[in-house]
Amino acid sequence: MRIARDLLTVDDFVPALEDEAAATRSLMPEDLGLASLFSHDGAADWAYRRTAGEFTPIPEQLVSVRKAGHGVRPVAELSVRDRVLYRVLTRRWLDRLEVPDRSSAAYEAFRRAPINSGTHGNYVVSSDITACYAYIDHGLLGREILARTGDSDGVDALTSLLAGITGRSYGIPQQSGPSDLLAEAYLSVVERRLLRHGLRLWRYNDDFRVSVDTWSDALNAVDTLERECRAVGLVLNESKTFISKRATYEVNLDRRSDVLQEISDEVELDLTQVSISRYDVELIEPEADDVTVGAATKAIVEWSSLIDKGDDLTPEEREKQAILSDLVRWALPVLSSQSADDSVLEACGKILRFEQTLTPYVARYLGAGKAEPKPTVAWFEGYLGGNPYLTPWQAWWIAPALRAHGGSFAADSVQRAWLHTVWNDPASPEPVRAGLALTMSQRKLIDADGLVKQFDAMTETGRPYIARALGGIAPTRHTGALTLRLEDDWIKWAFDYGAA
Repeated sequence: MRIARDLLTVDDFVPALEDEAAATRSLMPEDLGLASLFSHDGAADWAYRRTAGEFTPIPEQLVSVRKAGHGVRPVAELSVRDRVLYRVLTRRWLDRLEVPDRSSAAYEAFRRAPINSGTHGNYVVSSDITACYAYIDHGLLGREILARTGDSDGVDALTSLLAGITGRSYGIPQQSGPSDLLAEAYLSVVERRLLRHGLRLWRYNDDFRVSVDTWSDALNAVDTLERECRAVGLVLNESKTFISKRATYEVNLDRRSDVLQEISDEVELDLTQVSISRYDVELIEPEADDVTVGAATKAIVEWSSLIDKGDDLTPEEREKQAILSDLVRWALPVLSSQSADDSVLEACGKILRFEQTLTPYVARYLGAGKAEPKPTVAWFEGYLGGNPYLTPWQAWWIAPALRAHGGSFAADSVQRAWLHTVWNDPASPEPVRAGLALTMSQRKLIDADGLVKQFDAMTETGRPYIARALGGIAPTRHTGALTLRLEDDWIKWAFDYGAA
């Protein structure tokens, strides 16, 4: 591809690099060390030079990420150059495209909108789109952006970049701020069409809520939503399309907070002490932080107990299990500031098996500063002894989290053998092996010769990670390692960062 002359300047890359350095991706482990290179003094000049003239985008490297249930979603890792260019191009339109609010507060307001908006429909339709980002059509996206911005050269550059990254005429990368911006513009087309049909609706990303008066209106709303999504190449998620009575919908909104309150009340009661003297009885109430920690632990333990029952759950227990699964997202970060707890570690093993989408929360808990190395390492050693199935994506999260713990990946440990297996598995995607390179090198599971071979086998997407690992272990006279100082600037910076 070639970017139109004078479309971009070096100065355009500076804020894009700053944004990329600060960006977080919830489903992909962020390497804070290499992310710091986005702030390198020469980064803007490097990025500008790498996108000048004719160049070829690097195909995205896909990693299969577990969703709730048994589904997967493909998450794309891009090369540094293409990540930065993607952000540069979309930043051109920040003043003409709506920047989506993806905060938890915005989502909660969206959920409550059918109740709090003043409408009085008897039914609420809830739905979302299957694999929305994966099927966004580049041509339709380009026309929508062109209509809003008039920036034909910018649109041409964007669609060429997307086509080069994906190898198709549709699909945008997940876990990307620029993609969120583009998806918002694309989905607004559907939203406008639905509003013209007279529907009372609200949207958060690819989630929809519609308020209607009758059952027939609800069925018609589903049909209309499906038809308008199909018109732009998208498909409704049948398993997440529901019609609820307004009262039922309203009750379900508060079920999570109700369950958490019940748990917190029980913990507070258990922690309350009674002081009895000859003349008085005094209640000594616990500190609020102690109640919060106790509630987080209890939520995880109760979820674990329900998991142990397997399919022998009552409808009420099944509903509570789903709510507790959601509460685990809150509980594990709360407990990350506490010492390792045996019951929580045991539950972590079940989370990795039954709620794989929550793996990032487990990894952060295991890698937290307060986690005690010995019980954490011993637990994981025993867990692996049961031969669980952990996906490469899960290994990408878990192994670096354990890297700092003394004893992890020790000689003759099951953990060491497990990591070797993941590293050598041909099915392990490039971003996973790249993300594991530092752990492999620091724990002496691979030498400089092996890393040099990996460097040559990878694309520009994974090579900076290998370079950083090589910089950390390579002897000063290792010829193969030292050649990386003669490679692209970003590779040299990564190598030097590892050697520092």
